[in-house]
Amino acid sequence: MTQVEIANVVQALLIQHFHIPADQFCWEQPLEVLHQDFKLLGYLVFLEQLLQQRFGKKIPLLENCSTAIHTPEDVVNMIMKEL
Repeated sequence: MTQVEIANVVQALLIQHFHIPADQFCWEQPLEVLHQDFKLLGYLVFLEQLLQQRFGKKIPLLENCSTAIHTPEDVVNMIMKEL
């Protein structure tokens, strides 16, 4: 899977499951800026579960991601390392 394909999946999951408006999606903004509920650990757990289902492999977001700092682009890079 290419980086562009992974990026498309990440963007679609964030828009569909976390109700981030497509016109407000930004690759360089931290997850908490895109949606304030990412301050809640449950949101990151849910994203990790969705990624695991989609890619069939555990993507360790909880251990490696701070939603106040990391962006969707960072999430894509984390996935690339795991695949």
